Amino acid sequence: MLRSLRDGAKSGVLRYILFGFMGLAVAGLVLTDVGGFFRGGISNNIVAKGKNIEISTIQFDRTVRRILARQGMGSQEAYQLGLINQILQGEVQTQIMTREASKLGININDETVKVQIAKLAAPLATEGKSKGEALREILRSQGISENEFVQSIRLEMSNSLYGDALLGGAKKLSLNEAKDLYQFQNEKRDFVGIVLKDKDAEASEQPTEENIQKYYNANKSDFAIPEKRSITIATLSKEMLADQVEITDEELKAIYDEAIDSYKKPEQRTLEQAVFTTQAEAQEVYNKTLAGQALKDATKAVTGEDTSYLGENDFEQNGLLEEISSPVFAALKGDIIEPVKTALGWHVITVKEVTAPSTTRFDAVKADIKDSLLQERLLEDLIETANNLDDQLAGGAPLDEVATEMGLTKEAITDINQAGVSLSGTDALESYQGDKAQILEAAFDFDAGETAPVMELTDGRFIAVRVDSVTPLSYTPFDQVKTQLETRWMTQQRQLANRARAEDAMAKLSAGTSLEEIAAEIGGSVQNFNGLARASTPQAPITLPALREIFRSMEGENLKLSVQNGFVIGTVGKSSLPDIENASAEIEKIREETAATFPQEIFAQYINTMAAQYKVEINERALRAIYGTPVDG
Repeated sequence: MLRSLRDGAKSGVLRYILFGFMGLAVAGLVLTDVGGFFRGGISNNIVAKGKNIEISTIQFDRTVRRILARQGMGSQEAYQLGLINQILQGEVQTQIMTREASKLGININDETVKVQIAKLAAPLATEGKSKGEALREILRSQGISENEFVQSIRLEMSNSLYGDALLGGAKKLSLNEAKDLYQFQNEKRDFVGIVLKDKDAEASEQPTEENIQKYYNANKSDFAIPEKRSITIATLSKEMLADQVEITDEELKAIYDEAIDSYKKPEQRTLEQAVFTTQAEAQEVYNKTLAGQALKDATKAVTGEDTSYLGENDFEQNGLLEEISSPVFAALKGDIIEPVKTALGWHVITVKEVTAPSTTRFDAVKADIKDSLLQERLLEDLIETANNLDDQLAGGAPLDEVATEMGLTKEAITDINQAGVSLSGTDALESYQGDKAQILEAAFDFDAGETAPVMELTDGRFIAVRVDSVTPLSYTPFDQVKTQLETRWMTQQRQLANRARAEDAMAKLSAGTSLEEIAAEIGGSVQNFNGLARASTPQAPITLPALREIFRSMEGENLKLSVQNGFVIGTVGKSSLPDIENASAEIEKIREETAATFPQEIFAQYINTMAAQYKVEINERALRAIYGTPVDG
């Protein structure tokens, strides 16, 4: 699992940034507040803790926001889907691995981290863009600083070293184990038996009017005509209220002035950079640049390639590594910074441009402020109007009159069952998929003529559901299904009769009567089912459950197998194993396939055990308060 995150070059650099979530697929890591540490008056500043493990709410929320931003998902939705807990389990897993690696003295030095980053950046370079530019673009898009990235790589590498050592003995099956598994999977068996089909059995009696009527009464639910409802849905959306909102320029300017700090841009520097593996290379390039040669040309002249050249990019002071931020922002336009060492290597930097602090003008952001304020006002008006709508309906005002007065849209949906399916068999509530359950609940909880309380949809709209008519549950009359009932009754009688003769035949076979004698007695024939393969789909009448039963039994054992529309009575024949002399390719394939699954299973067991030893507990109260629907107590 750890190796797959490192070796999957095509998946991009984000797998290294997200190394802390490598175990989200590990089943069974259940962390709960079993010790009651978070109950009572304990602060919600911690979301998880254990022995030498503590994850703060702020620290965790930063990780959550970063991940959900990439997924385009809201935090409440993520909480409902269980993703928040998965992310937290991944964070806990990472801390466990880090502490165990630290106990063993595993530490990654700066040089090793630098080499690893260079490897990661190489596949990111595209035509017209250096690997450094591509890497920085990804880091900026993910909201991760260079320093955070360096530390994440260091942590991932130490955890990977520890994980590799942990799983080092579980990479592949041994050759003998793979041979045994190959023979097991490709074993074949013979079976000889008599097929007893239901349709060939004689029913003990013919149906009468009385027993068919009793059969109808006992199975009446099979002929139920579900209850149906017709409803009207009246919808209120914020777009309906847009014409009612007035916003003046004075209001917008006041908002701008109040939030003026958010429109201020700090000083920026446009930097041209190159990063080198050795100080000697950096110094030589620096000297050439001082002598007037372009940094890109000097880099290629010294290294023979331009992969170390990172090009030009704009930076704020807090967006640079600590080692280079101070000299860069102390320099003037045109200055060339002497080689500086960081975890990424030796930097040679030219200050190409200095952009003074500035403030975005009001005119440039006026439209954005107006749109934001409009949405805010519309939301307020929408909620107020929805409450008014609910009050009027609760007071007995007819839905049609209120809808006309407020300009609501109406949709009539007729004759749907409790699954929302119409008489034509289509999903009548397909356009309400995220809210279908609560609409159906309202439709079937109220009587005809009643309107359910106003409800909010997942897309922000509000609706009122009125029940227009109710068609009660009914049943297809007996006379209309009598013929069908007779056929079903006779089929069931033949099944019972066939079961009885199968049990009788099985008793005789167990007592020593041969299959040939039994077949002659019941008018059947003995059939050979030779070469049944464990790993293949059998041909009729043998079914997969019957095949499994044959392979679970011993040679010479008598079996009564249930098959489609009947039974097979017979005896398990000889088994045969495949030759392994010419199956080296298949055996090696088995070893390769199990190499991926075995370590994952071992890793899952390890994490579960360590979580128990660290006594890790989750503060569900805090998670629910932050990401779910807060509840009291």
